[in-house]
Amino acid sequence: MRKKRLIQRLLQATETMVQGGLSETSRRCGNPHCICYRDPAHLHGPHLYITYREDDKSRSLYVPPEHAEAARQAQQAWAAFWEIGCSLAKFNRDRFRKQWQQEKTAAHTSHEEKVP
Repeated sequence: MRKKRLIQRLLQATETMVQGGLSETSRRCGNPHCICYRDPAHLHGPHLYITYREDDKSRSLYVPPEHAEAARQAQQAWAAFWEIGCSLAKFNRDRFRKQWQQEKTAAHTSHEEKVP
């Protein structure tokens, strides 16, 4: 029953998840007439990005301010997906361990019965 609940939660997470992390960056625009050029305390930002790896390269996706909350929820869904996946993997690993121990015990018992 626990495994079914985990799978159900996993499927829910897939509806909105986006792989990656979130990072905020403040930047200098490069315009020599802008205050950010003269004063590091007045950089532009912070700007939100979804950061991820694709084709063995680090990538980032700019998140417009009006979509920041959706991006945060998508990243939280990814974190939940990962956590649930790890729980399912542990469940399966424990099941294998138990099954293999039972098979080993059964084989050992069977061998003892055959030895005169």
